[in-house]
Amino acid sequence: MTENTTTHLIQEVVDHVIKDDKDALSKWGDKRDQLVQMGGDQLKGIDKVIASDLRIIKDDGSIGTYPAFRVQHNNACGYYKGGIRFSTGVHQSEVETLAMLMTLKNALHDLPYGGGKGGVHIDVRKHSKRELKEVSKAFVRMLQNQIGPYKDIPAPDVGTGEQMMDWMTEEFKLLHPNQPFINTFTGKSIANGGTKGRSESTGIGTFLSYYYLVEAVMNGSLSVNDKHTDKIDAIKEIGEKEDVKVAVQGFGNLSRAAAIEAANCEKKHTVIAVSDSRSTVYSEKGLDVEKLAPFKEENDRLPNEEELKELQLDGEVLHPDAVLTLDCDVLVLGAIEDQITGENQEDIKATVLVEGANGPINSEADAYLESKGKVIIPDVLANAGGVTVSYLEWVQGFTNDAKSKEVILNDMSDRMQDVSYRVYNAYFSSESDVTMRFLCYKLAFLRVIDLMKRSGKIM
Repeated sequence: MTENTTTHLIQEVVDHVIKDDKDALSKWGDKRDQLVQMGGDQLKGIDKVIASDLRIIKDDGSIGTYPAFRVQHNNACGYYKGGIRFSTGVHQSEVETLAMLMTLKNALHDLPYGGGKGGVHIDVRKHSKRELKEVSKAFVRMLQNQIGPYKDIPAPDVGTGEQMMDWMTEEFKLLHPNQPFINTFTGKSIANGGTKGRSESTGIGTFLSYYYLVEAVMNGSLSVNDKHTDKIDAIKEIGEKEDVKVAVQGFGNLSRAAAIEAANCEKKHTVIAVSDSRSTVYSEKGLDVEKLAPFKEENDRLPNEEELKELQLDGEVLHPDAVLTLDCDVLVLGAIEDQITGENQEDIKATVLVEGANGPINSEADAYLESKGKVIIPDVLANAGGVTVSYLEWVQGFTNDAKSKEVILNDMSDRMQDVSYRVYNAYFSSESDVTMRFLCYKLAFLRVIDLMKRSGKIM
């Protein structure tokens, strides 16, 4: 999803609230429409962009130069919060878009954060551990006066992890002696103040966002408008199946955790496929994802057909994009953006699509799939498990009270369930012809601009 798409959708929400939802914020009186537009204009803008080239001496003695960005989008709901990605896909407009999404995600999930995002344009596979450490330290030096536990709190994202957060935390500590540092970054190693369960939290939360939808439909807890009857029937059909077939795009931290959560779910779910950038591993009978996981971690790829036999796993190796178009009930999109587009939208067979990654369905495909009755659980709702556990880690840093993994993940699950039920009730009871993504944006927008007005940012 591009910045233009995001800002356009924000303006659509503004127009909808002004024209079609007169009850929303009606307490603001005659200035309501003006204040709503002012809030929208602020959300379409950016508070601050920090950009620079990072330079390090590489192992071969040459100078490596890496464009780097940190975008602080909006802090109406709290301190800036969002991940840092190391990827060749990083550019300023992408980071701005992701920062906007973080503002909306944090607002939707009632977290005390605004939105931020960071990135470095680098191919991590072509750099040594020492080089990545130097880039990480240089990134902190670039931001040394812009981040902190009461300013902007980064976390891992694509291409980064707990090791890089530990390096960055150490560099921040050296730059700011005798100042609080432990909560400047979340997603750290457990030994360095991290929280148990953080690495798998995004994937677990992604799967649970789907699971809570089926649960809410099957227990009859949703108010349903007649216009959504077909989608409710399709979800009921999944809920009544003895075996739900799941395909998972990706097999990194997020997708791996989602696949394992699906395989271990109380209701039987069979993971028929997982993928990475090189291949899709598929088995109609189902994959043993817990056997696949160690291989992926050790080799940074999925096994080929000979290796599958050596692991005593049934399966065949397909093209990496094959996972998207398999005949399944649920498709978890846990790789990167723009995976389903106008080129492959007609080939999608899954009933429910869950956006674990940010923006894996572009706007054209989003509209098409909605028109075909597909249920799309948007990224802003589905992939908030990670930032929720980051919040719990941040709290832990202040209290020095480290909870067990079970307690942390149960807390995250409860929070995800509350937000999911609120969204699903609002969506399926709505008479408006809006998508679930639009509805999530609207709920987040209303929270942000309410806090804007309370703090005097709009008046």
